[in-house]
Amino acid sequence: MHEINVTDRLVSDLAFGRIRSVAFVVESDVSMTLPLYQLALATARRGWELGIEDVRYWFVTPEPEPANAELEVEGITFVGSTFADVRGGLVLLDPQDESIEVDRVVTVAHEGGGVGSRHELRADSRPPEPVRPAALAA
Repeated sequence: MHEINVTDRLVSDLAFGRIRSVAFVVESDVSMTLPLYQLALATARRGWELGIEDVRYWFVTPEPEPANAELEVEGITFVGSTFADVRGGLVLLDPQDESIEVDRVVTVAHEGGGVGSRHELRADSRPPEPVRPAALAA
């Protein structure tokens, strides 16, 4: 599966009203964040193009500053310097001691370590379904 399929699935769920909020969450052991930024921006842009306006997007990451300044322009709330703990549709924010309740959580999960490690995008509202974009499948 390719990254575009994740975007299509998210936009479809937004268009049909199955979800109204999405958190894109970078887990603490992930260093490759660009695919998640791209997915967040693509999802928001396609949603706006389709006239889907009643949606909330968050980008949660340990990074202190966004790696892409376009997040705010696309209506994505940046939550930086944060180590998130995802529990279903609840994203616990540390050290803020706050939480975000969302309909869908999308993460880049880090599997393994060292040279042979790999990353996969996961869109979660049900049990995780691994999605391996061509750019990340190594």
